[in-house]
Amino acid sequence: MTKKERIRTVFSHKEPDRVPIFELTIANPVLESVLGRRIAGFGTGEAKVAGIRAAMEGREARRAIIRENVEGMLEAYSRVGFDMFWFRPTDYLAPAEMGLPDDITANYIFDVTIEEIERNTFRIEGKEDGFWCIEKYEEESDTCVTVTDSIKEGGIKELRRYVNYLEGTKSVPLHQCLQDGLESIEIAVDKERGKEDGMFVLGAADIACPTFLPYFPLFLQTMVDEPRLAERYMETTTEGVMPLLKAQLEMGVDGILGAMDWCYGGGPLFSPEMFKRFMVPYLKRMVDECHRYGVPYVKHLDGNTTVLLDMLVYEVGIDGLHSIEPPAGMDIGWIKKKYGDRITILGNIDCAHLLTFGSREEVIEGVKKIIKVASAGGGHIFSSSNSIHSGVSPDTFWTMIKAVREFGKYPISIPDYDYKEKEYKS
Repeated sequence: MTKKERIRTVFSHKEPDRVPIFELTIANPVLESVLGRRIAGFGTGEAKVAGIRAAMEGREARRAIIRENVEGMLEAYSRVGFDMFWFRPTDYLAPAEMGLPDDITANYIFDVTIEEIERNTFRIEGKEDGFWCIEKYEEESDTCVTVTDSIKEGGIKELRRYVNYLEGTKSVPLHQCLQDGLESIEIAVDKERGKEDGMFVLGAADIACPTFLPYFPLFLQTMVDEPRLAERYMETTTEGVMPLLKAQLEMGVDGILGAMDWCYGGGPLFSPEMFKRFMVPYLKRMVDECHRYGVPYVKHLDGNTTVLLDMLVYEVGIDGLHSIEPPAGMDIGWIKKKYGDRITILGNIDCAHLLTFGSREEVIEGVKKIIKVASAGGGHIFSSSNSIHSGVSPDTFWTMIKAVREFGKYPISIPDYDYKEKEYKS
């Protein structure tokens, strides 16, 4: 089978020739070991700060870093032998109130000034509207987060002003920054379409729940005290996502993945009732648009998502669930039994502990266990429980990949295994 055939077979809940392999992102040092050179990659703090610095230099620098990294990631995924590729067109953009790239919508604030107020700390401010945020990059943890912003400092009055601003920009054409970002999707689609065995290409779109923005506690309180304002926020930001989603669908992506998180280890950040009111209608709109184009929508969620799964599967209509996090109590075997006839499952070897600290033998055993409970009958794409982050070593990464190739052939048969018989090295 080709890679695209393999993935499409899995999304039709049938067995392909082997279990497909995918990762949301690969960070350095694994990325550098695969390519033989260092790039920022994407989906990491390193990528986010690289985008901010490029934006400070101007449009050509921004376009150059987008091209360098999408082409580099495509090369890396191809070398590893992944079957599927995901890229966000918003990863290297730097609007005010940016948060994670999944938050970025077309009606965000892109006409900004950026100042490095101290090393690796940046103030991003709208040129005319007065909204601002502070972004800080920590090299050791490879994170770049919004540490404060004008809404957190200004409270509910500033949130109202922000929503009013977003509502006033609904019909504005796609900003030049977004057009540059969308070039990454065009590159990926064209390159993989031109290969005899090109990867299944996923674009990105999700609702703009401000989970990782400093004013998120205020937003949660607004759901209770001023629910219509929270709904207006979701409505206008969803309006901003739709043109980005449609542009990717028109370019010919094979599917869409949304990566905004709403859960932690103990469960969702809000009640199921709040989720149903404030999130479900807007996410369903995106899923329905994907289905209108005949492509699947995959939802990534960390944490314990159990109480939301019925809504995601039966009301929203997602086609796939990633990443099914074991340390949060998520059991991929249970999810396969309960929802395997409706969704494709993507996961879920533990990247927080097993891939970070586990021995070679423990990693191989983890791979075997997941394939045994999740892969039989099809409908399973192997991946980590989030991503290949900066704490995963190249040796551990290749141990995982080669074990999946060894044990992921259909029909699935997991024998007793003597680890001393084979060497799993990069």
